[in-house]
Amino acid sequence: MSNARSFLFPFKYSHRVAYVVEFSHLKIRLYAQRALVRQHNIVTEGGGGTTEEPDEAFPPFELTSPYTYSDLWDDDELCCKIQTIQHSDIMYIFNANHPIMLLKRYANDDWRLEELELKNGPFLSMNTTETMISVTEKTGTTQLTASTDIFSQTDVGRLVRLRVLDDETKPWSAGTNVSALEIRTSDNKYYMAVGAGQTGAIKPVHSEGTRSDGNVSWQYVHDGIGLVKISEFTDAQHVAAEVISRLPDALEKGTVCWELGMIHQGSSYPISGAFFRNRFAFLVNSETGPNVCLSYSGDYNNFADMDCGEATAETAITVPVLSTEFNEGKWIYARDALFVGTGAAEFYIDAITASQAMAADNIRISQISTVGSKAIMPVAIGAHVLFVDRYGLSLRDLMYNYYNDGYDQTDVSILGKHLFQSRIVAMVYQEVPDKVLWCLIGDGSLAAVTFSSEQEVVAFSRHDVSGTVESLTVIPNLDDNRDELWLEVRRVVNNAYLRTVEWMDSGMPQALPVATTNFSDWQSKNSQEARYIRQNSVYLDAAVVFDKTNDTETSVLSGLEHLEGKEVMLFGDGAVLGTGVVYNGQIEVPKNISHLVVGLAVCSQFIPQNVYIPNEFGSGIGQKQRINHVLLSLYLSGGGQIGEDEKSLTDILYRDTDALMNEPEELFSGNKEILFDGSTTQKEQAANLLIQTTAPLPLNILAIVPYLDVAE
Repeated sequence: MSNARSFLFPFKYSHRVAYVVEFSHLKIRLYAQRALVRQHNIVTEGGGGTTEEPDEAFPPFELTSPYTYSDLWDDDELCCKIQTIQHSDIMYIFNANHPIMLLKRYANDDWRLEELELKNGPFLSMNTTETMISVTEKTGTTQLTASTDIFSQTDVGRLVRLRVLDDETKPWSAGTNVSALEIRTSDNKYYMAVGAGQTGAIKPVHSEGTRSDGNVSWQYVHDGIGLVKISEFTDAQHVAAEVISRLPDALEKGTVCWELGMIHQGSSYPISGAFFRNRFAFLVNSETGPNVCLSYSGDYNNFADMDCGEATAETAITVPVLSTEFNEGKWIYARDALFVGTGAAEFYIDAITASQAMAADNIRISQISTVGSKAIMPVAIGAHVLFVDRYGLSLRDLMYNYYNDGYDQTDVSILGKHLFQSRIVAMVYQEVPDKVLWCLIGDGSLAAVTFSSEQEVVAFSRHDVSGTVESLTVIPNLDDNRDELWLEVRRVVNNAYLRTVEWMDSGMPQALPVATTNFSDWQSKNSQEARYIRQNSVYLDAAVVFDKTNDTETSVLSGLEHLEGKEVMLFGDGAVLGTGVVYNGQIEVPKNISHLVVGLAVCSQFIPQNVYIPNEFGSGIGQKQRINHVLLSLYLSGGGQIGEDEKSLTDILYRDTDALMNEPEELFSGNKEILFDGSTTQKEQAANLLIQTTAPLPLNILAIVPYLDVAE
């Protein structure tokens, strides 16, 4: 439980282990196997070896983080300001106000937060003014002096790259006498003669160490470019810096060929990242606009865009994201292309020639649309990439178009726009069991989008819980054979906010134990499976599952502080046991119940579109139509009501007249015909239908077949 709003992100450590990472004000906590990760200690007992104390005896494991609440949540945009990606067992954390951070797992209760050091770049564009920068030393600590005011206090830690201008160094040539320590150039590289002599016939081209030209040995010095990191600010024209790569001698005279590092304290830090074509890429809103920076191939924190003064197929790449209107980067996402979302448009980055390596001379950025994006990471579902538009009011799909040899976007939320009127603030995808894209809405509700492109299904539903949902994420749960939706929910308890981290059960078990399937005849097998599913279903809100281990007259179930003062429903061993009120976080439960679920009743409703039956007189629209009975095709269902509206509901009856009393009825599969007293006086001419259930049981509707009377 938490008293301050927090935000949830997934961390998949291995095939079987997944964590939920909770970011809150200046703090990070973790959840694993549906429990809070705690500081784990081993206590030694005298004479009995070692014993392990229960986890609850230790405080939660917490990491101190640099992220304040204002770094986590944007009240204007209504979205989280942190984005994360994962590579191997490292989580990369992006926030505009802080450097890229790495969350690393060393043990279950040993996690560390470290800053990612970016090496050798990236840089802003080359200086185009007359301002010169000169240096005092070539190695170690040097002083930079600018001819105009260009430095500021926030430049401490910033990279500066300087190039030689009007260099008078002689080129290497064969058969030339040189003196010891003399410097010559060859292929834009600088070499120093180790000893005196006449040069040989082998031209030096190496980029490290010492090689002989056949007579004189030459030590590689530099490539005409020097790199420093500012370490101390003096004034707007003077700073001290640590030399990273040796500075050319000519820089003591000054040069106008200099570049300032793109990432520094005085600008925005990267806000989104991805791994693409064996490169680490990030999106940063720099002084010149959005830029996508791709690392050196295979070297994820190296952003050197030149090797010995030349761009190669492996060197880093910076791609400006240009638009005809004000543009601010929102996200990048890697699939077969690198997608970029900004507040004004969507783009993709890819190689110009697919058969060649992506490099500075073989890369393009193309605009897809002018929809504009919100700062919410897209979600990939198969070949589809879904993103939220700039207003948070619709879902858009990026798909490759073979006819245009590019990407198009389509609005997939046409039929569900009414669910998004309070704006989408976050979204996650749950592949198993039902291919559901969960969207968190600004009013604290959930909108579920069942998205199955192979079945051409895009269906929408609204989910209200007993509190306000503030964050959500999805992690795999191999024990339950499904993806698990985790939520942070805020409720009002005792006139104060109480926040809890919860997970959403799938309702019906997704996999059955062998004991329920090992039968010789199918009827016994189906009966045992239905009985197991009924006993282990969870269809209550904010529920707690309780397994009794004793046979006392009554038992007290605790851990219900989040439901203080609420009337809850008790569902035990497959039967509805009635209701009770939570007091002091506890409730009494009846005797001889081994498996008990306690939670708030959920009212689920299905209201299809109005039914019009076409006939010989036309489409049926405008004619009075009445449903006289309905045929429901059901699968493993129990409970439920059906009617024209909430005032005329009829129970769906399952129990046979000769069934045993005081025993839960098995879940029903098959067709059930229900008499339906449809009205002939309603204002709406069409037939209306409402199916509702408040029972803590599954109600799986495969088909609805209404039978209607139509007035001529």
